[in-house]
Amino acid sequence: MAILQEKSVNKMADLYNNGDSFLGFPTKHILAKGKEVKLHTEEQEGKSFSERVDLLWQKCPRTYGHHDLMIAAFPLDQKDVATLYIPKEVMLEKPLTSTRYQEGNRLPLPNKVNFHPQPQEYMMMVEKAVARIKNAELKKVVLGRLMQIEFSKDVNIRYVLQNLLADNEDKFNFAVHLSDEKSTLIGSSPELLIKKEGGKVITNPLAGSRPRMANEEDDKKMAQELSCSEKDLYEHRLVVEAIERNLKPYCRTLTVPARPSVISTKTMWHLSTKIEGELYDESVSSVQLAESIHPTPAICGTPAVNAFQLLNELEPYNRHYFTGMIGYSKRNGDGEWAISIRCAELSQRKMKLFAGAGIVAQSVPQEECDETAAKLKTMLSALGIE
Repeated sequence: MAILQEKSVNKMADLYNNGDSFLGFPTKHILAKGKEVKLHTEEQEGKSFSERVDLLWQKCPRTYGHHDLMIAAFPLDQKDVATLYIPKEVMLEKPLTSTRYQEGNRLPLPNKVNFHPQPQEYMMMVEKAVARIKNAELKKVVLGRLMQIEFSKDVNIRYVLQNLLADNEDKFNFAVHLSDEKSTLIGSSPELLIKKEGGKVITNPLAGSRPRMANEEDDKKMAQELSCSEKDLYEHRLVVEAIERNLKPYCRTLTVPARPSVISTKTMWHLSTKIEGELYDESVSSVQLAESIHPTPAICGTPAVNAFQLLNELEPYNRHYFTGMIGYSKRNGDGEWAISIRCAELSQRKMKLFAGAGIVAQSVPQEECDETAAKLKTMLSALGIE
């Protein structure tokens, strides 16, 4: 595995070709070309995510060369197949400023657009979920929608990726070639699931959202409203408490702020809590730590078993990679994983976009439906669709 450096972000994006994988994370950009070793579907059956990673490293002993980095896209459900491999060639760099792709006429126009479920059906799903929550079956569930687009011609992933990098330069941008060898998972997640370096661990859950406003005063009011919203603060607290509870057994110290802050993307405001810890055992891998908190209540609900059962009952599709985790790990276990949100699965001219909203007892169906529409704008903007 060759490791190259000193590439500018725009040149790096220019080097991206179909079949490559790109991770544009806040502190590191990675371009991976080729697959030295990968894990096939039959090798993954019955294995946890960390067991799959261990098997991948076993298939690539050190005598093969300096293969110390693997790329993966893990699904929401551990029963589903994941994409994980060790690249033949890796290019690394520190992030630099990017600019949007200027030749918009080379991004195709949509021919067909469908929502699954339709807005009215989604609001009925929310009503059913609220009733189940009020019946004390669970406290929160996250329900999602798909937007399916068929374009007039194949979409050039490189152009979309460059737009995502320009619009969301401090977020977790990605374009990972999936194991079916036909599709790419592409997006810009604002949410860090886990980062592990040596004995240090960081997670940054987001829960509770508002759309950004074009008018500056209205935008500030929206952020202020979010920071004081009893419903959103409760929803956020459920996430933070679950993560704290699940990480504590691994950590000598764990610092959890008393109140969330408000952060923004180009399209959304979010409640955010950055949690930092010091591990008892540095040999615990980033994937093991991620497994201990995934899926968080931010993308599934709580209690996890009840929420997962309900979302599978109500959502008319299998999320697979949507709300899974995406990132990289080194052979020593250090790594960084983002939650696969604000993303789409792209195969030539067909694209599936996903967005979800957290449902609690105080949820209003129309507001939750509007929230999913606002979250879809991250990908739509990168496609030149306003």
